[in-house]
Amino acid sequence: MQTELRALRRSEKGKQAAKRLRREGLIPAVLYGHRFDPLHLALEERTFKAAMRRERGLHGLLRLKVEGDQEEHTVVVKEVQRDPIKDHILHVDLQKIHADEQLHAVVFLHFVGEPVGVRAGGILQHYLYNVNVQCLPKDLPEHIEVDVSRLNLKENLRVSDLPQIPGVKYLNKPEEVVAAVTPKRVREAARAVQMLFVEEAAEEEEAAEAPAEEGEETAEETDAARGEEEGE
Repeated sequence: MQTELRALRRSEKGKQAAKRLRREGLIPAVLYGHRFDPLHLALEERTFKAAMRRERGLHGLLRLKVEGDQEEHTVVVKEVQRDPIKDHILHVDLQKIHADEQLHAVVFLHFVGEPVGVRAGGILQHYLYNVNVQCLPKDLPEHIEVDVSRLNLKENLRVSDLPQIPGVKYLNKPEEVVAAVTPKRVREAARAVQMLFVEEAAEEEEAAEAPAEEGEETAEETDAARGEEEGE
């Protein structure tokens, strides 16, 4: 089931018009696409943010309803512009999807099963949580199920090992690692080395900040004393 977005047509443009829209709980947006004249819209902020919180986020197909129009649009979110300081949504670019045109989309990976290597004491590490695909709208999966139960210690699963789905082409490099099972001791050793560096850095910092002990002259005191002697 596609997530629904609601929008209004807008005629005013510019920064001041955009600010007024945001004060009214709306987000300036534009809808464009092949064989389609661009529409300047205002999205309901509440429904848009609700769509962002859903499991699929904004990577899947969305159903856009524009107030006053009979036609509904199948769209994908191409870009969300945010305020770099306040993180407010400033503008949204939507692309209209045609049923007969290939699209590029991001699909989440859903991992299932417990790896053999984990039962042997290893740790499952994830390197990818989603992949880029190309397909027709009708073939776009909601998610891709990835069975990792056969992974043993020191084994990995690559993009080339992902399930082959009719009509769907993976755009990631085939050799890119999706998940791997690593021995626990390797991770613990890496953590120990990291902690050692942290402790050494802390000791060096403390030594640099410690005041000189009695009977010891600092470099500044030695230079000052030398200056006084030369001036006498």
